[in-house]
Amino acid sequence: MYPLLWSTILIPAVFMPIVYLIGRRIGNRVGWIALIPMLYSLLVLLLYTPMIMGGDVYVERFEWVPKVYFGVLLDGVSLPVCLTISLVSLLVILYSIPYMGYELREGFGTYYAIYLIYVASMLGVALSTNLFEFYFFFELMIIPPWALINLYGYRNRRRVALTFLLWSIAGAVVLSVGLMGAYNYIGSFEIADLSKLGGEARWIMIALLLGFLIKLGAFGFHLWLPDTYSEAPTPIAALLSSAMTGLAAYGMVRLMTPIHQYLVEVGWLILIWGFVTMAYGGAMALAQDDLRRLIAYSSMSQMGYLIVGVASVTVLGLSGSILQYLSHGLGKAILFLIAGNLLLRTGLRDMREMGGLAVRMPLSAAAFLIGCLTLAGIPPTIGFTSKWMLFIGVVEEGLSSPLHLAIAVSTILSTILTIAYGFWAMRRIFYGPIPKGLSDVEEAPPLMTAIVLLLGALSILMGIYPKPITEPLLRVIESAMGG
Repeated sequence: MYPLLWSTILIPAVFMPIVYLIGRRIGNRVGWIALIPMLYSLLVLLLYTPMIMGGDVYVERFEWVPKVYFGVLLDGVSLPVCLTISLVSLLVILYSIPYMGYELREGFGTYYAIYLIYVASMLGVALSTNLFEFYFFFELMIIPPWALINLYGYRNRRRVALTFLLWSIAGAVVLSVGLMGAYNYIGSFEIADLSKLGGEARWIMIALLLGFLIKLGAFGFHLWLPDTYSEAPTPIAALLSSAMTGLAAYGMVRLMTPIHQYLVEVGWLILIWGFVTMAYGGAMALAQDDLRRLIAYSSMSQMGYLIVGVASVTVLGLSGSILQYLSHGLGKAILFLIAGNLLLRTGLRDMREMGGLAVRMPLSAAAFLIGCLTLAGIPPTIGFTSKWMLFIGVVEEGLSSPLHLAIAVSTILSTILTIAYGFWAMRRIFYGPIPKGLSDVEEAPPLMTAIVLLLGALSILMGIYPKPITEPLLRVIESAMGG
């Protein structure tokens, strides 16, 4: 049998050396060749989508050595994550073709080759069926952004790349303690076998949670996040914030669901941690003048919602976290790419130097608005569906816990904070008088503009009709929790 689902990971990896070598000859045009494996992976995932929406699960496994299997799994939980990765990475690579054409004079082959292995590693994380495989792809995933920031980043790029790498390694070490502990007790790397853990699951769970919180950039572990997001090349920042970082929350859902009965014991602490992350990130975003740093702190705040959903330990809360991954992926990709449009046309990141650009860049302004609505969870975007599920999930638990009820109410206040920094940024950038030096600014190139509008349209379409995503997601989470 042809390993069709495996090929969504393997084909981008196979194209990596091809793109590198051809890129040395044809320059930025190699981006169109790099697009082929991205499109292939997305089409394969779409091929399986009707099956998963119908309630089925698709698995491909092979035995590497006796009792050690490698496999890929597509179900109602991994499907929205994989589609987010594939779709956003496809559109970001399309965006990269004109954008990096302005940014670079050489090194295109290296850029697109590293990009491909980056996407392959993210898909590997989302599709993994065992702990060894999950950990391998999770740690492989940190090398491409480190290299891309180091080679193509903006201010202090080497320091920023090193900081990102060191924090990522710290998270990896803590995560490895939990994963090896799990193997030591159950004698299996299979994620499904985590349900066999007994009381020892408590310390294993704590190690896993700490590792994932570091990877997420949760409060206290967030020192790497603002500089990394704001100084990475625009397309990479869009992919890093929208698709990669949230995979830690996916890992929490995938690995914690089999031992959810122990997660309940520390759920209150993680709930508070999630709220503090949410509130601190939002407050810091509101205080920024640099647009990219605002978006970076906004990402931190949005990760808080994912943490709160996991900490609720309810079907709706856990499902809402996965859906929040999708909605955040779309919304954050829009905002970072619009920041790229603005940097390309104005040369500016400081919002104090902007103003009135809705007249000159109306399509970018419209897309920015949709991105803000998505992050704030305002209808008709998919952001509303994800935050509503999170809210109801926390309220469900709040019926018997005053803390959960207080956090549920606080998420509404955090949403108001999201609206505040989003619309304050929009007011400063797109409205008011146009500075003299910006009176001749033009809309971004057509391809770059079309991509952000398409992302916005997808957010609205999925917000209007979310059932194809939410129903299989809820079904899998409920089954995993013994419902």
